[in-house]
Amino acid sequence: MNFDHILCHYSEIGLKGKNRKYFEERLKANILETVKLRCPDLVTSVRRYYGRLVVKVTDPTADFDLLVEVLKDVLGLSYFAPAFESSQQMNQLKTDALRLLSEIDFNMFRITARRGSNDIPLRAQNVNEEVGTHIVETLGKKVNLTSPDVNCYIDMFQDRAFVYPERILGRGGLPVGVSGKVAVMLSGGIDSPVAAYLAMKRGAKAIFVHFHSLPYTSPASIEKVREMLATLNHFQMRSKLYLVELAPIQKKIMEETSARFRVLLYRRFMLRITDAIAQKERAEAVVTGESLGQVASQTLENMAAVGRVTNMSILRPLVGFDKQEIIDRAKGIGTYDISIQQDQDCCSLFVPKRPATKARTEQLEKEEQTLTVDELVAAALEASDTEYHHL
Repeated sequence: MNFDHILCHYSEIGLKGKNRKYFEERLKANILETVKLRCPDLVTSVRRYYGRLVVKVTDPTADFDLLVEVLKDVLGLSYFAPAFESSQQMNQLKTDALRLLSEIDFNMFRITARRGSNDIPLRAQNVNEEVGTHIVETLGKKVNLTSPDVNCYIDMFQDRAFVYPERILGRGGLPVGVSGKVAVMLSGGIDSPVAAYLAMKRGAKAIFVHFHSLPYTSPASIEKVREMLATLNHFQMRSKLYLVELAPIQKKIMEETSARFRVLLYRRFMLRITDAIAQKERAEAVVTGESLGQVASQTLENMAAVGRVTNMSILRPLVGFDKQEIIDRAKGIGTYDISIQQDQDCCSLFVPKRPATKARTEQLEKEEQTLTVDELVAAALEASDTEYHHL
């Protein structure tokens, strides 16, 4: 079946009032950039058209399966539909509906017509009845309005119509970039890539900060993060990655502080460094993969004590998720198989047997009195590396 357009629909954007055009233009730009990077020869144009975006296909015989997979990763789309262009003439609608359904194996069908505005002369109910009757008489099929084998959609506008057989669900959410920028603390585990994806789905552009403990650990976690970005870039196309060596700070903490507070002190330094990077990048918030109660460092008391080192908003998209829910999400975005590859995370270095679960801010501040906090943070930032990744 040779389609020449794809109708792209969104839901939340339609509720944005005066900002709607800005959201639509951002979604349009994201579609164009994604297509340019992943299947550059398949699309001619993308334009706004009566409350939706219409993608014009270069060649109706093109690889539609690839284009469908690409559009599934564009955040902000509620659903989209491969379609071919028709007209508002009843006879042409009958011809095109018949052409569509003749290529599909089915017994029962439904015609679902709708008008893009009230000033279109054809009434949707009349189109349903006349086109449906034509299909019954020509193909000998039966109408079933509640559970058809195939639904033939007809969307009518001022100067044309589109005919299509299915609506393919998108990921929903908002277009990446409409909600500002966030700094994501990205480990090699299961949780933080999912947190990054959920922030992107709410329209945030993510920059990434990864902490490693070279030379005390292998470079496997860095390679994992690079592989994760190759997957996460399906949703935001281009990413900036900061690689920060935490080992010198960890060594100082191990030598000069109480073992039970060690992991929390690691995290306070990580948050300070991420805060500084976020300010440099003009990001509005820090995103972490923390889930309440999942591990010892993620109790309410510990998260509060760690978070005191920054005045920046800390977003925790997974705070109410259990582990299985996070795993399911990771599988859905394609990062799970990467996350479970063996490596040694920086926070697994010098981990105490009995970590504190209800630390107070003043306890951690007292432990840090023996450390040159500002100097350690500045040195880590100075030694950090920056990488750019794109599809």
